[in-house]
Amino acid sequence: MNREERAAVWDAAVIGGGLLGCFCALNLCRRSVRTMLLEKREDVCTGISRANTAVIYPGYDNHPGSLKTNLTLKANQELERLCRKLDVSYLRCGSLLVSFGPNGDRTVRKKYRQGLENKVPGLRLLSAGETLLMESGLSPEVTLSLYAPSAATVHPWELGIAAFEAAGALGLRTMFGSEVTALWKEDDHFCLEVNRRQVLRSRAVVNCAGILADRVEELYRKPSIRIRPESAEYILFEPESGNAPGHIIFCETEDRGKGITLVPTVNGKLLAGTANRPADADDPPATSAAGQEFLLKECERIFPGLSDNPVVRSFAGLRPNPYRTDSPGARLCGLEPLITETGDGLISLIGIKTPGLTCADELGELISGKVLELLGRRDSDLEVKEIPPRRRYQE
Repeated sequence: MNREERAAVWDAAVIGGGLLGCFCALNLCRRSVRTMLLEKREDVCTGISRANTAVIYPGYDNHPGSLKTNLTLKANQELERLCRKLDVSYLRCGSLLVSFGPNGDRTVRKKYRQGLENKVPGLRLLSAGETLLMESGLSPEVTLSLYAPSAATVHPWELGIAAFEAAGALGLRTMFGSEVTALWKEDDHFCLEVNRRQVLRSRAVVNCAGILADRVEELYRKPSIRIRPESAEYILFEPESGNAPGHIIFCETEDRGKGITLVPTVNGKLLAGTANRPADADDPPATSAAGQEFLLKECERIFPGLSDNPVVRSFAGLRPNPYRTDSPGARLCGLEPLITETGDGLISLIGIKTPGLTCADELGELISGKVLELLGRRDSDLEVKEIPPRRRYQE
């Protein structure tokens, strides 16, 4: 960054180069907002975005009429077209939400009714026999399933990197290895201290710092939402002889626990996750013997013989579990985007989780509208720039 840029007052500073940060930056740059992206680490999509279940959700999980529902439904319709523009792999393989008893059956039926109310396309409630016709390798103990043909999958980091590259082609400036260590307001702009030695200025600040988003907000004010980090473990299989599902498999358990998910990847592998446990945001995520054993056992229970497939790798990532500071014992379910605003230019996305990947571009568009309002500009008066053609690196 040259001397002139260091002295400039940016329209917007985006803190954090994960999926949400990259898509916020892209949507801002498409609307000619002079934007600086600050990333603590050495590259984009190295935090939450690098390890998640990679599902594009159909929209039956969310309450009818909620903002999250509307964003999810729109994103599911638009994302395949966006991936073509970004030259990103996309697989619309559909999903089956399966259950193995009366408690799970009730939840499946509830989500079916909710999905119908949300107008999720193509939903079908399938009997055990119909389910096994679609996925013959499933356990014969299956009792009911919900089929959603609109469910899909992508590589999360590929999508985030593509959004970052497109934003760069539209004028985004980026500083890697740049941790925001202080944040305050002077006149009509924010001052962002970077690495305790440099100060940048921006009229609006978008906090997309992922697992550390509550800490970033605390630099400016006491946050109303905090994050309890959680480690999420995965196994990646190399399916042999067709012994793997062709649909995304969600599982409803008979108890209160969360079932695992099986996801056919865009490159022919199969992802199984997650095994969850409390974690520390400052520690690198790591797998555990107990977590891997749990995943293999659940894979075998749901899809007998699946665990005999070769394991390509196992890995772990971090997930945010947000809670309100006035009710620390109550975990937020994330049915609404957790967006907080100070009213004077700081917008924070704290604890965004499922379906954050699905809604990344929709959230970016939503945030860009809020920034334009802060800047006194109207989105309707602007020409939104097209996403430039992208040439992917050849393998």
